Amino acid sequence: MIQLQVDFGLLNKFFGVSPAKAVQYANKDFKEIMELEAQQGNTRAAEYKKILSDPDKIQDIFKLANLENKFIILQNMSEADLDDLLPYLKQDQLTRGLQFFTEEKLIEMCKELPMEELLVMMFQKFQMMDILKLMEDDAMNEFIMQPQVERKYAQTYMETLDNKSLEKIMVQSFGDSFKGKNKEEYLTHLEELSDDDYKRFMVSMEREQKMFMINGIVDQEADLLMLFKPDDIVKPMEMLMKGDKIKMMSKLDPEFLVPMIQELPIDLTQIVLTQIDPKDFSEILAEDFQDILSSVVLFSNKM
Repeated sequence: MIQLQVDFGLLNKFFGVSPAKAVQYANKDFKEIMELEAQQGNTRAAEYKKILSDPDKIQDIFKLANLENKFIILQNMSEADLDDLLPYLKQDQLTRGLQFFTEEKLIEMCKELPMEELLVMMFQKFQMMDILKLMEDDAMNEFIMQPQVERKYAQTYMETLDNKSLEKIMVQSFGDSFKGKNKEEYLTHLEELSDDDYKRFMVSMEREQKMFMINGIVDQEADLLMLFKPDDIVKPMEMLMKGDKIKMMSKLDPEFLVPMIQELPIDLTQIVLTQIDPKDFSEILAEDFQDILSSVVLFSNKM
């Protein structure tokens, strides 16, 4: 059994248990020691619960700067208790816990993020064209056919093109009769299309032209990005090495990282939580976990 490393001097200082007597209590738990001491008239031992309400004393007695000590205490906590502790970790500490997930699981969890948060994360590293280059044609067409993607956005984009670029699109979509016309004629023809025909025109565009058009549309109205599916947005991230995936996710707010870490097995969650600040941990223990402190074995076989 792994046992907690405790300073005998501090046990004497706070509970009046001399080092000589402490040796006699080898392998007894904290509560037993206190009860035996109280029976012998040790008033400080009789008030051990009061002492364990003092965060500073807890931090000293249980040597919470020691990661192994924190881990042993955490092993005595329930899964629900561990989940409640995770918000006390900082962003970078939570991020380290992502190392325990497979690359596939990291992507899966990113797909479960709110779309707005996913987009913010993706655009820290990628441009919209990076996403569109890996997007399936069906996904782009599905976006185009959404009612919110109004023709006015496409028409505004078309107005930005030079005559040569616009001619290429018009000939490809409407035939050779549109060769040699001027920009105004092309735009007028598009304006005269019915809404259904305009949508069909947008869908019929060649892939590269369509990508540039969609990029131009979302440049005008960023809210339209919400119409894409997470599966299509994360594709560039799937191409990265695991370390680079985690680096991207490290910018997520803790409110999104905490639920991810909660998906770890309990033993790995305990390891992640050993990073918790000793002061914060001692305050939490004093408030809610005196029973756990009382049950932890105090003496280390190494001492």
